[in-house]
Amino acid sequence: MNPLRSVCQALGYELIKERKSPSLRSHLRNVFDRYRIDVVLDVGANLGQFGTMIRKAGYRGHIYSFEPVTASFERLSEAAQGDDRWHVFKLGLGDQPARTSINLSKSSDLNSLLAANDYGRTRYPKIEANEQESIEIDTLDHFLAEHDVSGDARIFLKMDTQGYDLKVFEGARNSLGRVLAMLSELSLIPIYENAPHWLDALACYEQGGFRVSGLYPVSRNPDLTVIEVDCVLLSKGDR
Repeated sequence: MNPLRSVCQALGYELIKERKSPSLRSHLRNVFDRYRIDVVLDVGANLGQFGTMIRKAGYRGHIYSFEPVTASFERLSEAAQGDDRWHVFKLGLGDQPARTSINLSKSSDLNSLLAANDYGRTRYPKIEANEQESIEIDTLDHFLAEHDVSGDARIFLKMDTQGYDLKVFEGARNSLGRVLAMLSELSLIPIYENAPHWLDALACYEQGGFRVSGLYPVSRNPDLTVIEVDCVLLSKGDR
């Protein structure tokens, strides 16, 4: 056995090759390099965690981050401050333009347009929503048509909208030809009411021209069953 691998195992760590069995961060770096991504659409940006992560991983292209909740948007704006290629918008994305209310949870990363179900409230006590905020929703198709995003852009679409990803995808139908790769958070065990079954979501993504490139567990139950995964998908088109 490789001596370095033995030392890592003795310390409770695992040494792996990035291209053979990568972490999500390493896999995204490989995808960005392989597909020459130069625009990332960060839908459900929350406090800017995803944008910060890909910047630290070496991505230097444009980021368009969308966050509709006022308090979270203020934190997102702070994270993007001083980065002239990181653009932030106080906006939610969905399948049609609308003015609606979002449920505000005790933990901002659990804010959702959907109500928490019984399992979600039991598993995540901070998911309980005590108030709502009125927000604006647009479609990705309309946003790209109205804003200065190059038609030649090589786009990565990241969606983390707490049960609403499929609605975002539906609102991007006319733009999917420009999307080379994407990420969607799938709930193997739903924590929100009326959230789509993860297999139904995958079927829609496949019908839209994408295939799975990697599945990365986000959360588990104490019995080790997976609750949510980050799913990376690639366009089937030859790019």
